[in-house]
Amino acid sequence: MSLSGSPPRAIDPVIVTARVKRNIEDAFDLYTREVSSWWPLDRFSFGGDQALSLHFEPHVGGRFFERFRDGREHTTGRILAWEPPRQFVHTWKHDDWSADTEVEVRFVAEADDVTRLEIEYRAWERLGEAGPDNRDGQANGWPTVIACFADYAGQA
Repeated sequence: MSLSGSPPRAIDPVIVTARVKRNIEDAFDLYTREVSSWWPLDRFSFGGDQALSLHFEPHVGGRFFERFRDGREHTTGRILAWEPPRQFVHTWKHDDWSADTEVEVRFVAEADDVTRLEIEYRAWERLGEAGPDNRDGQANGWPTVIACFADYAGQA
């Protein structure tokens, strides 16, 4: 609730899509199990030049985390839903944020060998007044991240 007693104003989610020349099972596996192979850690990481790899633990409650070269790990979020090969949902929280946001990743089979990836990054209201600016910052980065996945998986 805001000071006026009304609920916080909704903030539009970040929506990003891509099409890859993979069946739905392969697209899901490439996104989740091979995330370190395609994610641009050199540009989007918590560890900077210490970033080594990125991981999803494949179950509800599992971590979304980064491993650094010295072995330390940084948890970015938790898995809220895990439904291979159709979708999964995870939280995302920057160290400077007051609350978690949510990223839903959906995989839609358009043909036997073409899958559409749909990202919906939401729950910006949880960040209060900082929500709109953080949403805009993430809206600038996610198209690059998903383009890296599409390049790795093979754009359709």
